[in-house]
Amino acid sequence: MYHFVALVWDDQNSEARTVAARMGQQLRRSGAPWESHLSADGMSVFALPPADPGLRSYALPDNAGVVFGRLFPANASNSHFTSDEQLNASTAHEILRSTGKYLVRNFWGGYVALLKDSEKRQSYAIRDCSGKLPCYYTRHHDVTILFADVADLAPLQLSPFTINWEYLAAFIYSSQMQVRACGFKEITEVLAGEYLQIRGDGVRQSILWDPREICRETPIDTYEDAVAELRSVTQRCIDAWAHTYNSILLSLSGGFDSAAVLGCLHHSPVRPDIACVHQFTAAAHDDERRYARFAAERAGVPLTEILMDEASGFDARLLAGPQTLKPTVPGLSRFLEIEKINRVADAAGARILWTGQGGDHIFLQTADFSSARDYRVTRGIRRGLISAVRDAAKVSRQPYWSVLTSALRPAQRTVRSLTQLASTSYFVTTSALPQNADEYVSHPWTTDADDLPPGKRMQIRFLAEVINRHRPLPHLERAAQHHPLMSQPLIETCLRIPTYLLIRGGRERALARDAFADRLPPQILRRRDKGSIVSYTTEMLRRGEPFVRDVLLNGVLASSGIIAPDQLEPYIMRGQPFREEYLLPILACLAAEMWLRTSTQSVAAAEPRSA
Repeated sequence: MYHFVALVWDDQNSEARTVAARMGQQLRRSGAPWESHLSADGMSVFALPPADPGLRSYALPDNAGVVFGRLFPANASNSHFTSDEQLNASTAHEILRSTGKYLVRNFWGGYVALLKDSEKRQSYAIRDCSGKLPCYYTRHHDVTILFADVADLAPLQLSPFTINWEYLAAFIYSSQMQVRACGFKEITEVLAGEYLQIRGDGVRQSILWDPREICRETPIDTYEDAVAELRSVTQRCIDAWAHTYNSILLSLSGGFDSAAVLGCLHHSPVRPDIACVHQFTAAAHDDERRYARFAAERAGVPLTEILMDEASGFDARLLAGPQTLKPTVPGLSRFLEIEKINRVADAAGARILWTGQGGDHIFLQTADFSSARDYRVTRGIRRGLISAVRDAAKVSRQPYWSVLTSALRPAQRTVRSLTQLASTSYFVTTSALPQNADEYVSHPWTTDADDLPPGKRMQIRFLAEVINRHRPLPHLERAAQHHPLMSQPLIETCLRIPTYLLIRGGRERALARDAFADRLPPQILRRRDKGSIVSYTTEMLRRGEPFVRDVLLNGVLASSGIIAPDQLEPYIMRGQPFREEYLLPILACLAAEMWLRTSTQSVAAAEPRSA
C-alpha cells in the first residue's frame, strides 16, 4: 500500500487554487508524516513513506509527475532499476506525449502514476494493470482529489459522502462485479489498466491497458513455444519481484498456483528469506496440509500451519472493521484472520505476504467448454478440432456431441450466455437494482469484444474480476498482500495463448503444469481436485447465525428496502439447509450490511430508491 493524496485543479481558477492550498496545509498539519512529492501550478502530490519495502517513488524531471510503487523495464535484458535510478527527461517526455501509453508499453510492475502536462494544461492518473495499488478520486470545489485510502481524506474535512444504494444492490446481485462506481456516490475508482484525464473542470476516465487488444495480437499458437514462453516469463516476473524484498512470507494453499510461485522462487538467482504459511480448516475433507507440506519440503522452507477459526463464526467482531469504499465478501474472513497472519509475519520478519492469486484466471482453471469453439473460430474445421472438442468435453464433463454442436453453432447464438454475469437476483429487491443490472455490473473490458473467440472473452471477464479484487487493509495488515502472478508480462503472455492450448489433453492448467513440471511436487502436479472453502464458510454462517440473523433481518439493508427479509429469513434460521448458489448472495448481504455499519458513520445517508 502506498498512501498518497494528489490535488489537481485549473490554475486559472482562483477559488480552486485557494481550496487546494488550504487542503495542502491541512494535510501538513494533520500530524501524519506527509511528504511533498510534487508542487506545480495546478497539481500538488503528497505521500506517506511506504511500509511495503518493495515500493518507492520515481520523480519525473521538471515537475512532470511522480510514480508511486515499483517499475521494471519491459526490456527483459534490463530487469531492474537500481535503488537510486529515476525516469529521465526523455522518458518523461514520451510518457506525456503518448498520454501514458509509453509508460504502459515500456514498463511494468505495480504503480500509480500522477502526471502533469504543463503545455497542454492537463493532468493524468494512471493505474497499472496489476491492480497492486488502489486509486480513487472525488471532486471538491473544482479540485480533483486522487487518493489510495479513504481514511487519508479525514484531515481535509470534506462534505459528508452519500450512500450509493444502487451500487450496494448491484453488489448483492453480483458480488464479484468490479466497476468504477463505489459505495459512495461522490467517489469513483480508477480500475486497473485505466487512466484519468483531468483538464479544466472536467475529468475523463478511459482504458489505457486493454486485454482485448492483447488477444488480437499474433497468438503463441504452438504448444512447445507456449510452454517455453510461459515458463520463461513467469520466472522473469518472479525474479524481478524477488529482487525487491529481503524476506517473503508466502501463503501456501496446497494448490497449484502458490506452489508454482514457490517453485519459481526456489529456482530464482535472487534468494530472499522465504517462509510459508498455510491456513487449514477442521473439516477433514477440506484438509490440504499434506499438499502444502509437499511444496514446502521440496523447496526446503519453513511452513507454519494455522487453523482457521470457525468456532465463533461470523460475529460482532465484524462491526469493528475498517472504513473502506467497497464491500467485499473475501474481506469478511480476512478481517477475522488478520491477527493470526500478522503474528506469523512478525515471527518471519516479513513485511510482505505473497500469494498465488490469479493463477485460476490466467492459467485457466475452468469447467467451460468454449475452448472447442475457440479452435473452430480461429483455425477452422480441421483434424485438430476433434482433439479440441475431446479436451473441452473432458474439462467440462459435458457430452462430446453437445460440445461439438456448440463449437459449430453460429456466433450470434452464444454471445448472450458468455457476457451475462448474473441471471437471478437472490434476496435483493428488484426495484432497488439499477435499471439494466447486467450492464451495470459489467466491466468495461467485456464490451466491444464480439470479434474475439468466446473462450478469450470469458478469460477477460475472469481477469477483470481478479485484477480489481485486491483490497488492502492498510491499518491492520503488517504484511501487505502481493500477487506476483498478476504481473503484466505474464498476463499478456497468457492472453496470447489460445484457450485450447491452455487446457490441452483435457486438463485444467495443462500448459502451466508442463511449464512448471520440474518446479512442483508430483503430488500437486497430478491433482485434479481443487481446494474449497465452501464448507468452512457455511460453518461460519451456521455458528454465527444469531448475529447474522439479527444484523440482516433488523439491519439497514432491510429497513431501506434493498433486501427482502422474508426471502432471506428461511436460510438464516435454525440451520436450515440451502443450495450452494445461495451462499455467495447471503455473504454479499452480510458484507454490504457490515460495510454500511463500519464505513458510513460520517456520511449523509441519502434515501434509497423506494422499493
